[in-house]
Amino acid sequence: MKEDYHSSTIQRALDILNLFKDQPSLSFSDIQRISGFNKATLYRVISTLHDNKYLRKDERGGRYELGINVFILGNQILKESPLISVSTPFMNELSKNLGLTTLLGILDGMNIVIIQKTDPNRLMQMVCHVGGSIPVHCTAQGKVLLAYSSKETTQKVIDVHGLQRYTPHTICTTEAFLVELEAVRTHGYAVDNGEHEKNVCCIGAPILDKTGRIEAALSITGTIIDLPDEETIKKTANILIEVRDKIRKELGYLETSPPRVQKQNDSFRDIPHK
Repeated sequence: MKEDYHSSTIQRALDILNLFKDQPSLSFSDIQRISGFNKATLYRVISTLHDNKYLRKDERGGRYELGINVFILGNQILKESPLISVSTPFMNELSKNLGLTTLLGILDGMNIVIIQKTDPNRLMQMVCHVGGSIPVHCTAQGKVLLAYSSKETTQKVIDVHGLQRYTPHTICTTEAFLVELEAVRTHGYAVDNGEHEKNVCCIGAPILDKTGRIEAALSITGTIIDLPDEETIKKTANILIEVRDKIRKELGYLETSPPRVQKQNDSFRDIPHK
């Protein structure tokens, strides 16, 4: 964006709102420490966001949370997005039948953003939330989204984020990660078996549009008790893929040719898929 058309005041407000992607509530001092804004500027921006109901303040605790207008705008997206509105009933059914958390995610720039989540009726639930981001290289969502993206996109994500180790099972070398992505394309689904969080297992499958381009990733998450071995993972992956296919059919994404991986200059190459 040209500097002449960039509003520093609006950018400050957006920077503050973006802090709440990963934190449900923040104090004034928290926001100042993270943002680096001086108190006078920060007070004006927060007051404006508060008065317009984009932030609310817990009067007892004195901490700020996202306001009702953020919810209204987000709900509008839920209503207007065919991907989310079509996927949600299938995700609810999948969570209920398998007793696992179901996630829908997209690659937004260099980050994976969760755009929908459904939880099973059980006491223990996964802590990730809608609007939150998760690592790319060590999650089933990330592997799926990169496996069906261009090589240039994959390399850029690796260059920006690196391959940080989260557990002893995390893949931390580029060579091994690229081999893993090839395996995802071969099998048609990805597995994170304790690579991001210990004792947590995830399976992800791609949602491809009419042209075979990756649009989103559908995944299910449970513990290693829920998904204890390779046989269980394969059976569960087949169920996930069946549900994914129902979503694609409902969206009108009728697959007439093998899915393709996006390459530079909008050219594609065929890849194996099951």
